[in-house]
Amino acid sequence: MEIRKKNLDERVKQLQSFGSEEFAHINGTLTQHLVGTYKILEGWNREEALCLAGLFHAVYGSDSTRAELLGTDQRVEIAEMIGQRAEALVYLFCSCDKPYVLPQIGSESRVNFRDRFSGAVMQFPSELLNDFCELTIANDLDVARNKEQEYYHEDILDMFRRMYPMVSAEVRLELDGLFDKFCT
Repeated sequence: MEIRKKNLDERVKQLQSFGSEEFAHINGTLTQHLVGTYKILEGWNREEALCLAGLFHAVYGSDSTRAELLGTDQRVEIAEMIGQRAEALVYLFCSCDKPYVLPQIGSESRVNFRDRFSGAVMQFPSELLNDFCELTIANDLDVARNKEQEYYHEDILDMFRRMYPMVSAEVRLELDGLFDKFCT
């Protein structure tokens, strides 16, 4: 656990050196949101690569309306910091054309992925789909929990329902409590 905390502290300092403290986020800074996402994943006992992907999930900008900390031309450097698998998840999350991809998850047997940076369309990498779903849920949970009043729009709850079969028992347990609290 001590090694994980030291690794987290070092990675947070790296994010801050990229300017994460300079970007406002829901009730705080981007750094706080990134750490919050990491902590949710860590609380679910996810592997370190997924937790680190949660910590860096916005480094290339998570959608076209958000600023990026680094350009995608620095993928090699990020991979050296957090590992290949974690960086692949970060790139997948940042490059995902979410309005195109997210509605397919859980409703289609084959999910097509569109890269918002390149426009390329391909089959979603099946070996990353579960981690992508857990990262997406952790991101949205941190956002909702940091609003003045925790709230989930019906479209977010619907997305969580579609992702439910693809996530771990720990995440399903969290979602069950969320559905009990916010769904009638």
